[in-house]
Amino acid sequence: MGISKELEKAEQEPTEKIIQKPTLLTKDFLAEEVWNREGAPQFYVKYFNEDKSELKDRLDLGEKDQFERPIIYVPVDNSALRKGLVLLPSEPKETTFKEVFDRLDGFAFRCYDALGQEPYVKLLNRVVAGSWFLDRFVANPRFAVAGAGKFAPIIPIRGPSESGKNRLAFVLRLLSYRPYFEMSTYRVPSLYRPLDLWGGSLVLDEADFANTNEKSELIHFLNCRATGTPISRQDAKNPRKTDVFANFGITILTQRRAFDDNATESRCLPYYSEKTEKKLPTVETDEMLEEGLELQNMLFYLRLKHYQNVTIDKTAWISEIDDPRLVSSLLPLLALSKFDSDIEKTILTVVKDIAKLKVEQKSNSEDGALLNSLWEKQLFAVYSGIPNNEHYYFQKKEFDEDDQSVSVIPLTISALAEEFKSTSRNIRKALTSLNLCAAGLPKVIKVEGKTYRVIFFDPPKFEKRLREFVIDYKPYELYEKLGLEKPKSVTQVTEVTDKTCGAKLLDGFLENEPHVGSVTSVTSVTETKEQREVEQS
Repeated sequence: MGISKELEKAEQEPTEKIIQKPTLLTKDFLAEEVWNREGAPQFYVKYFNEDKSELKDRLDLGEKDQFERPIIYVPVDNSALRKGLVLLPSEPKETTFKEVFDRLDGFAFRCYDALGQEPYVKLLNRVVAGSWFLDRFVANPRFAVAGAGKFAPIIPIRGPSESGKNRLAFVLRLLSYRPYFEMSTYRVPSLYRPLDLWGGSLVLDEADFANTNEKSELIHFLNCRATGTPISRQDAKNPRKTDVFANFGITILTQRRAFDDNATESRCLPYYSEKTEKKLPTVETDEMLEEGLELQNMLFYLRLKHYQNVTIDKTAWISEIDDPRLVSSLLPLLALSKFDSDIEKTILTVVKDIAKLKVEQKSNSEDGALLNSLWEKQLFAVYSGIPNNEHYYFQKKEFDEDDQSVSVIPLTISALAEEFKSTSRNIRKALTSLNLCAAGLPKVIKVEGKTYRVIFFDPPKFEKRLREFVIDYKPYELYEKLGLEKPKSVTQVTEVTDKTCGAKLLDGFLENEPHVGSVTSVTSVTETKEQREVEQS
């Protein structure tokens, strides 16, 4: 190769490795991409250990690639930004949590008529505002493990046409962290590829699909997104190469009906929108957009100012709420309650209603219909065929047309299959997945000389399913029907002490002061005689 060709090659090869990223976090600073909707986007850099902030066009962290080229980070600048699919703050605007929450509630109710559901909308406002701190689930990079240690809920806004779903989604979109908007699509790569680049929140309009069961690619994507599980794809041209796409954040949907998949439904905070009689603007006004973008700047300020002081306690529970995913959805809010005590009041106002609504949704599923049918019969018989493994089985009433008598006989899988117009095989598979009884029980038993393939259940297992799928089920109601003693609760902790941080359980919340590496230890859980008497009464 001649000298001229070598010079030409050197001019064509870049001397720097340019990487586009919207966020950069180091031990010294947090850099977030900002854009004033004209010109080029920039990094707003907030330094942690000094009262200093600055705008930068590019950042050099002293890293090099495999070819020894310096790695330079620049803000993302593409058509998704320029055409408004993704929204960014323009600059931080000084505020407090108290002020911003009051402002965002006023903004929401000027844009949308909640029709008596104002407390629920207030909670959703705060949940999406908490999305600005979702990355605090993993404060230590050592523990950044796929699908573990974090949770972001799906917020489906449901209702018929013209019920205001889109207007509420518009409000929540402007309050969430770096929202990316998309219409319904079967091409899931068009979702996970841009979200790998931008991160942040996803707002998906018209998210009704013909198939939303566990085999759906969309359902797989949403389930992974809620728990922070990346999407992996093998390269078609090179099977040895795996492409992995980051996938975590709040998801806001508009849809007409619930998901078919129970696992996805359990990850949801569902909201049902109603048509208003108010003459609200038929489309979003410039004033609405201006106020929403200002709220983005205020939330951006809070993220920069309080980023290191937000500590998400993953051990926290909410009093009288048994749904772990519902509690997980609210953990960022519990972390923010140290900055605004009214957050706790907002949560307690509606959290029980949300828990009940989630049960109502699951009761309409196939598993829910099956369990509700079993519970409605409420005819049980004990089976003591295996020592130290006492189980029960379901019974039903049978009417004899010949002598006009009613008898009680065991409920069989075939009878249940006939009731649901299904096959015995499908009913058997559904019952097995519900895990109502222990393994090793006989397939058939004899009752009064006749052989039946009965449906067994173990009270503790059936009790858990009833709480999950039956509306208005009272805890341990099954035990009362069976005449059994209610099991002693081991979760009624009256005080939990952290030796280092002095954490305590107060008003149903486990609140903890920020402390690096602290471990909450429960040395003993005691129950006094007076407490036992109150519980039994």
